[in-house]
Amino acid sequence: MKKTIWGVIGCSSFARRRTIPAMLASPSVQLLGVASRSIEMSEAFGKEFNLPRSFGSYEEMLEDSRIQAVYIPLPNGLHKEWIIRAAESGKHILCEKPLTSNAAEAAQVAEVAARTGVRIMEAFMWRFHAQHLRAKEALQSGTIGSLRLLRSSFSFLLDRIPNVRFSPQLAGGSILDVGCYPVSAARFYFQDEPRSVFARGRFDQEFKVDMGMEGIMDFSQGRAMIDCAFDLPYFTNLELVGEKGVIKIPRPWRPEEETVIFINDQPETLRDRSQYVSQFEHFSHCISSGVAPLYGPGDSMLQMRALDAIFRSIRSGSTVEVVP
Repeated sequence: MKKTIWGVIGCSSFARRRTIPAMLASPSVQLLGVASRSIEMSEAFGKEFNLPRSFGSYEEMLEDSRIQAVYIPLPNGLHKEWIIRAAESGKHILCEKPLTSNAAEAAQVAEVAARTGVRIMEAFMWRFHAQHLRAKEALQSGTIGSLRLLRSSFSFLLDRIPNVRFSPQLAGGSILDVGCYPVSAARFYFQDEPRSVFARGRFDQEFKVDMGMEGIMDFSQGRAMIDCAFDLPYFTNLELVGEKGVIKIPRPWRPEEETVIFINDQPETLRDRSQYVSQFEHFSHCISSGVAPLYGPGDSMLQMRALDAIFRSIRSGSTVEVVP
């Protein structure tokens, strides 16, 4: 199997725990090294994962002609800059969600992708897991009838200070960090874009970022009720309510190796490899075969428009239309 040569821009704890182990487990990925603004940090990562190279700057990695693709797990507010710089260097890019801080930035990324010809994908890994593929199959086959209501949550108690998620300059806050998951799920399952949004948010007075949000998104055929938080206990949930039944996915974002979903109250046990491995395999295949990823920058631009609308609704205190 032909392998794609990858680099990682940024030594985040998330990369250490989730994605670098997945890259090393992916048959089509060859991880050359990790870049940091500190050579000591990148060397520490290199030793931990036995990587061939350590890069003392992001620029140094982008100048390495061997690297075909980069994975970016940087803070949200840095995504646009390094996506564009990587694209201008001819690298394909898998970037952590949210792809950018807002829809205007996502449009810039889409333009750069079209101009340079590189592939860019937002890292919503959950879309590649068997439980969602099975739920979507059941929905499309009419098992629960037409989808009319989606309920989705993602919250956890964030008490680690300092934390980049508390930085407004780096596009912190719960909506962009975890609220983006229910939004993306609503778009995924309705296979449509929301027409309007009504949302309420809670803001931390010291850090000036949102700590929680509850919202309603109206689609042409139904409605999504979503919520997220940094100031509530860990909780995830996804329910698809149709005219004839319900699909429940208790662990929509971080499933166990063996996970259970409920279709009309009937449990189905599903086993799948790591969703992160599946994500890297898909994107590496797109690079080696020259095909477009399932979810490109155009999809991310639509995602960011929905998130922008949530912020506009919170600021205005009213229902807002999602800008087409």
